[in-house]
Amino acid sequence: MGYRDRDFRKNSVQPLQEILKEIMGQPAISKGIYPSRIPGAWKAVVGPSVARVTKNVYFRHGVVYVTLHSSIIRSELMMHRDKIIIQLNNHIGRPLIKDLVLR
Repeated sequence: MGYRDRDFRKNSVQPLQEILKEIMGQPAISKGIYPSRIPGAWKAVVGPSVARVTKNVYFRHGVVYVTLHSSIIRSELMMHRDKIIIQLNNHIGRPLIKDLVLR
């Protein structure tokens, strides 16, 4: 490693946030990162009372599947399904979610 190599590294410093954005923008990496945010996004979007009656949240082929213990809450959430999808996509940072299935 020569003198010029050391100078190049000192001058090419990037903020960590920029590096992470660059890494997460790669399709192979973002394919797994964004869907993994969905269960946490569900809790943040619907709040703690709904999160308590949520049994399972998973994502497959653009659809979020949610299993709930309460049929009353399920009915309420169905009326706000489109709004929930928008909020989930905003929370995870990508428009991955196309549909929401509540069971």
